[in-house]
Amino acid sequence: MTLHAPQALEIIEEVTRRLTAQHARAIDEAAVRALVLDSFRRYRHLDHPAHHGRALAAQLAADRLEALRFRARHGSRPAPPSFLFVCSGNAGRSQLAGALMRSIAPLSTRVVSAGEHPAARVLPAVTDTLDELGIPSFGEYPKPVTPEFVAAADHIIVLNCNDALDELEGREFRTWRIMLESTSGRPGLRRTRDQIAEHVSGLAAEFELTPARR
Repeated sequence: MTLHAPQALEIIEEVTRRLTAQHARAIDEAAVRALVLDSFRRYRHLDHPAHHGRALAAQLAADRLEALRFRARHGSRPAPPSFLFVCSGNAGRSQLAGALMRSIAPLSTRVVSAGEHPAARVLPAVTDTLDELGIPSFGEYPKPVTPEFVAAADHIIVLNCNDALDELEGREFRTWRIMLESTSGRPGLRRTRDQIAEHVSGLAAEFELTPARR
């Protein structure tokens, strides 16, 4: 998107005002504005109305601010481990991993997915194959790997991404070698989903993550 177009500038200012008000006394306006501008820049490749790039940029800015506040709140206190799942486009494997982990872990567990080169939208078949298991994925969208998401994650899992992940420099992460069988239709994506589910179940068991019983 063209950041200097009058309409885009108006939207950026409105998003900045809204997020500054929401994070009053926690994050100053200059920091919010810088983060909003950077978020809009990260979606320049989606400069088409059908891609809803401006709405995605606004949501990304909100999520990054939430990650900053999460790290500030939990940096020195024990809490359930937080997870960041990463793949290339954040449209398939990392979305599946995030949704599957959220379906297992307690609600207080922070789970985020992101990608090195975010796609325009989550693959429809991802939502379909999760729906088959009764696992929601509503509200999820492809988002980039940012410093805020990395800092807020205790554990980072990269799913077969061969890109140079500069944002992860200096951080330890695991790699799951899982191919995305999206070209094989829904049966292929089911195989991908089931492989990821097996890995996610093992990860949840490792950290003893189970929903609290009533």
